[in-house]
Amino acid sequence: MSTFSEVRRAEVARRASHRCEYCHLPTQGQVATFPIDHILPRRIGGTNEFENLAFTCPHCNAHKWTGVEGIDPNTGETVPYFHPRRDLWFDHFQWSLEQPGELVGRTAVGRATITGLEINDVEMVALRVLLAELGLSPGILR
Repeated sequence: MSTFSEVRRAEVARRASHRCEYCHLPTQGQVATFPIDHILPRRIGGTNEFENLAFTCPHCNAHKWTGVEGIDPNTGETVPYFHPRRDLWFDHFQWSLEQPGELVGRTAVGRATITGLEINDVEMVALRVLLAELGLSPGILR
């Protein structure tokens, strides 16, 4: 497990606008500390360089762990997970119009990331809805 200086943690959090780079959960209103994720895990050659670090909520971090790819539930194909430094979030994800708080994958990468990281877990969806209703997470409720 890597430890990062408070300065490095603050830089990673600031770059991510203080929200999870995978599910967009904001730090505001949270009790738990958001971990720093190695986008490319160290066990397969990832480094502690700034460009390989992502700001994640505890839920996404625990489910991604050392993963870099998942299964697209629509096609059954193995595809890479969303890469916060290479991919644009809104190219791969959108908020559901039918189910408040849920994310919808716009691409195979988005769908595999949502499934693999269990982003639409019932408790996480409920938390995102609550935060949106409190005005702490704009954009979730449309």
